[in-house]
Amino acid sequence: MTNEAGEVRPAMGDKLRQINRFVEIVAGLYDSSALAGREELTVVDVGSGKGYLTFAVYDYFNNTAGVRANVVGVEARPELVALCNEAARAAGFDRLSFRTGFVQDIELPRTDFLIALHACDTATDEAIYKGVAAEASVIVTAPCCHKEVRPQIKPPERLRAVLRHGHLLEREAESVTDSLRALLLESAGYRVKVFEFVPTEHTRKNTMIAAVRREGAARAAEALREFEALKSFYGIESQRLECLLAARGGARPGEAEVS
Repeated sequence: MTNEAGEVRPAMGDKLRQINRFVEIVAGLYDSSALAGREELTVVDVGSGKGYLTFAVYDYFNNTAGVRANVVGVEARPELVALCNEAARAAGFDRLSFRTGFVQDIELPRTDFLIALHACDTATDEAIYKGVAAEASVIVTAPCCHKEVRPQIKPPERLRAVLRHGHLLEREAESVTDSLRALLLESAGYRVKVFEFVPTEHTRKNTMIAAVRREGAARAAEALREFEALKSFYGIESQRLECLLAARGGARPGEAEVS
């Protein structure tokens, strides 16, 4: 991202702003979670790519926050895994490593902080599920390529004049998909925020779902009812995260019994 003089390359300015903003968000989520004050934690970055964010998160926790963070990047392309492991060794980041794998195939031990930015379509659902199954205190995703729900949507009568336009249907499908994910995370015991984490001029893929585990299940039944109502309104038959949680043993919408 920089030249030999340490100056940011002109083409990488937007990327650097995204990284800095992401680190700010990570810091805030850490401080608002049960992880705050911990001396050691585990971070997994699913779909780590070239490792820009993975290195930044490692540096923040270990060199700024004073936390011994063991950070693992998971990436499907072996050439990028080799590149990042070499860079980690050169930087002396001895608690940072990268390994080859697809999100649906990896088995995670208990993980404190799970990150998945721009995982395509249902890979985001797979990543969220892995975080829930690993009992992560914090799950951070920036979804990409919302393909699963769009062909299932049956435009409600009141919205047909809007959703007959492909571009608007695509945007609606993105919003509906991420709303369903947020509701399922709430039903799994997380406090959830969905927000724009960088301006659209930097990247269109700027929606972030941030979830922090909370104690108790007071919101679970209500979230499941809202999930079912949203699916019914748009005529959606299935959603990947719902199926993954149900297969794990979680209740489907309408089946939860919460006191």
